[in-house]
Amino acid sequence: MIERISCGNVNCYIVGEPGRCTLVDTATEKYSDKLYARAKAAGVRFIVLTHGHGDHAGGAAKLSAELGVPVGMHAADIPLLSDGGAQPAYADTFTGRVLLRMTRRNLSRKFPVPCVTAELVDGLDLSAFGACGVVYGLRGHTLGSIGVYYDNALIAGDAAFNILAPCRAKIYADRGAADASYERINSDTNVTVAYVGHGRPIFFDRPRPVMKPVAE
Repeated sequence: MIERISCGNVNCYIVGEPGRCTLVDTATEKYSDKLYARAKAAGVRFIVLTHGHGDHAGGAAKLSAELGVPVGMHAADIPLLSDGGAQPAYADTFTGRVLLRMTRRNLSRKFPVPCVTAELVDGLDLSAFGACGVVYGLRGHTLGSIGVYYDNALIAGDAAFNILAPCRAKIYADRGAADASYERINSDTNVTVAYVGHGRPIFFDRPRPVMKPVAE
């Protein structure tokens, strides 16, 4: 199951099997009641924050407490939860610069800081937390950006956008890393669809991998 939940201009996702799901991103507290109802019904057991910006993490503290589940993210992004200016932010396109001006206003806004009990790294299987998915490193938009891979789909956070057309992160802390992460998404033949933080899913024309028998 992959459920996309629109929270204003931010997409949050519930992924996994009923009773052992992962909530990926929480938007702001404004959307906590909406997300709580869906997460409770699905049986969410863990919250993953793709990065530390308030539009993706602002409701995490409230939802974690109400659902009684832990929160995980990459260690490099934990400082962003209490200080939106803790990392640099750049843009190199007209759209990116407009978004950056808007983002800088949002970064100055304070929100309840969740207790991050799990520091997530690339390749970590979330079954350790009773949930579904595998952590997928996507550094660049922020220094600790991550995604969640599940059932040939990738929840990519802001490592990719698809508002007018698919592209890499419009805003980035590290341009080279952002390019590399977008290339990783595009070149990974196991990923048939990328669900993004802003915009529509990106579908790839790729067959599911066929498991070959192991030679005896």
